[in-house]
Amino acid sequence: MDKDCLIVIPARYGSQRYPGKVLARLGGKPVIQWCWEAAVKAGLGEVTVATEHAAVLSAVRAFGARAVLTSPRCQSGTDRVYEAARGTRAAYVINIQGDEPFMTAATLKKAFRKLKSSPDCQIGTACVRIEDRADIENPNCVKVAMNKAGRALYFSRCPIPFHHALSDLRDLPYYKHCGFYIYRRSALERFVKLKPSPLERLERLEQLRALENGMGIAVAQVPALGPAIDVPADLRAAERFLKRAGR
Repeated sequence: MDKDCLIVIPARYGSQRYPGKVLARLGGKPVIQWCWEAAVKAGLGEVTVATEHAAVLSAVRAFGARAVLTSPRCQSGTDRVYEAARGTRAAYVINIQGDEPFMTAATLKKAFRKLKSSPDCQIGTACVRIEDRADIENPNCVKVAMNKAGRALYFSRCPIPFHHALSDLRDLPYYKHCGFYIYRRSALERFVKLKPSPLERLERLEQLRALENGMGIAVAQVPALGPAIDVPADLRAAERFLKRAGR
């Protein structure tokens, strides 16, 4: 275990599209428990769930995890992570979403290694190659364009990079962003003090705030994960995914 890491899982009960989704049952246990188990298995450091609701606090503690109550005024998961991390001394703070039940320990470890080997970057994350053409045009599937070293150039809900009909690189793949972040502690402290940026507000993607303010983001390429839980229909897709995986 890396003693310099703290993993925080923001688990907001009051989701606008699916209230209480982190407590929805999937394969016999709450969605948040799947996320916590992957984080613990990664062995990167202490794991804490951060929530604004007593029901989540109680459920998380019931399966043996550490949980803290954070302010309902937090504007984003990152703000919730920062509040939970205050008072700790971890050099790295990892933000794993509480609605990603199929996060894997291998993905977290690869992204962490990528950031540690990228001294010019302050934040780490991951991406997967897009195989389904429908995802390319889907604005809920966030795409990332990178340089050859795996440093993010831009994130967008639009298809990026654009594949021009006259280009000889039309087979270049698209990549989907995996929505978790690994922050060097100083980067997290800086990020939460920055105002939402124009591109962030335009695309509703907070990682653009980091890019607009010159913060480097290292991106590790990883195998595809299962579905995240954003709306009730996603829970049914997750159940089907579990059955196919024999879990």
